[in-house]
Amino acid sequence: MILGFLLIVSLFVYASFNFILKGPTAPLFVINNLDVNGHEVTVEVSDQNKKLIVNETYNLEPEGDVSQSRPFISRYYQEKKEYTFKVTMDKQITKTVKAEIPDRHTFVYIYLYYNEYGSPEIIPVFMVTTEYC
Repeated sequence: MILGFLLIVSLFVYASFNFILKGPTAPLFVINNLDVNGHEVTVEVSDQNKKLIVNETYNLEPEGDVSQSRPFISRYYQEKKEYTFKVTMDKQITKTVKAEIPDRHTFVYIYLYYNEYGSPEIIPVFMVTTEYC
């Protein structure tokens, strides 16, 4: 019992120390709906061993967003990892991207109906890896 208590206290101290020194951990991904219509989005995320770690469906409001926190262990894991993101919008449009997340401050930004500045093309599902500020 005392050993368990000491283990819990040690993990709490480590997590607090890690947060103070390195700042908050970024979410695993953020979905931003840039469209004026709402959309249903299913996100499946697999690790490099093809183990499914996220399988969630979100209903995004027009111009709304949602974020998914990282699995507990990956909040403190420092080695870079590769994930496969499969995003399906409205059960019709699917895009799959492999993304390398080098640290706990990097995440995947998923845009719905992305329009690059100056381009006439609208991309239904666009994903980019970015650093958390």
